[in-house]
Amino acid sequence: MINSDCPCQKLLENILKLIGQRFEVERVVIFNLKQQISQIEKEWRSNEQISCLTCLKIAIWEPSEISIFEKQAKISQFTYQNQEFIAPFFNIPLFIRGEFFGSLSLQPKLENYKFAPEEIKILESVAQQIAIALYHIQTQTTIKHLEECAKHLEIEKQQSEAANCAKSEFLSHMNHELRTPLTGILGFARMLKDEIYGPLNPKQQQYACAIASSGEHLLSLVNDFLDISKIEANREELFLETIAVKDLCVSSLSMLESRSSEQGLDLLLEIPPNIDFCTVDRRRIQQILINLLSNAIKFTEVGSVTLKVQRNGSMLEFCVIDTGIGIKKADRDKLFQPFQQINSSLSRKHKGTGLGLTLSRKLARLHGGDITLVSQEGQGSCFILSLPV
Repeated sequence: MINSDCPCQKLLENILKLIGQRFEVERVVIFNLKQQISQIEKEWRSNEQISCLTCLKIAIWEPSEISIFEKQAKISQFTYQNQEFIAPFFNIPLFIRGEFFGSLSLQPKLENYKFAPEEIKILESVAQQIAIALYHIQTQTTIKHLEECAKHLEIEKQQSEAANCAKSEFLSHMNHELRTPLTGILGFARMLKDEIYGPLNPKQQQYACAIASSGEHLLSLVNDFLDISKIEANREELFLETIAVKDLCVSSLSMLESRSSEQGLDLLLEIPPNIDFCTVDRRRIQQILINLLSNAIKFTEVGSVTLKVQRNGSMLEFCVIDTGIGIKKADRDKLFQPFQQINSSLSRKHKGTGLGLTLSRKLARLHGGDITLVSQEGQGSCFILSLPV
């Protein structure tokens, strides 16, 4: 529909009025017949007693009639639709930039009235000017619509920024209100467990260990949640430095040696001599490697866990390969979703936050890389951290 606020609106109304008065017709209508639907864009009537077509709520054009009219190209002609309601119209096709739009339709006062050839030429010429006006109206309407969209986007942007600000304040508050007391609780639990304040009986020792273990699990969950929230709020900054790849790998493996030894697993490193340095945020990449290695150890009962480093085109790949249970194809997508773990006896046996892989992938993508998975059930898994060289 034509926008009533458009500057060309009044001009179009005046044109229809002049046509109606010049040719002494009952009414002049602009029909939009695109997509086989009859829609009244604008109507002029010679007097108020004449019924308004919009008010009649009847289909002036049937789809079949529109199709015939459109196929006859630029032939102006009478049509005789809905004669029980409306007298015949004389229709001049309207084309906007070569595309069929509809018709400029005149309803004569006399049913058998015939327009002279020179009158038809005038009407066809006026129809071309109306088509130009309609094009400008559509353009102005589109521009206005785009301006309104831009305003809405600006409002949404401001609301998003306000939400991010509130989220940052919440995270800062959570950081203090959760991590600080948890750190204190863990400290006291460790002192109790280590019998710094005196010996404990077996039951007390069991409870002290449970407090320490549960507290560490909760602190890990809080830390992962805060890290993910900072990344999503675009508040996570990378501190890039050039480091030795081998030193990074050896350091990461050393932190998990005791756990792998307890389970009787071999912890191996494979790195070619030509891979020396990379530029990354050391703390974050080590966090990813420890998470991947920790998961591999957790879900491997016998065999080995290997950290293999290799180049693949423009990417440096850290492959964590295990001889564990493997992962079903249906479960693979779940692993990178928050709070999702594979449904197995080992996942129930070993607690986890369910955020480690989600966080690791986000950190990898923050570096311009990714984490992918190759696995076959019963034959182990290979998690690949890819980073741009």
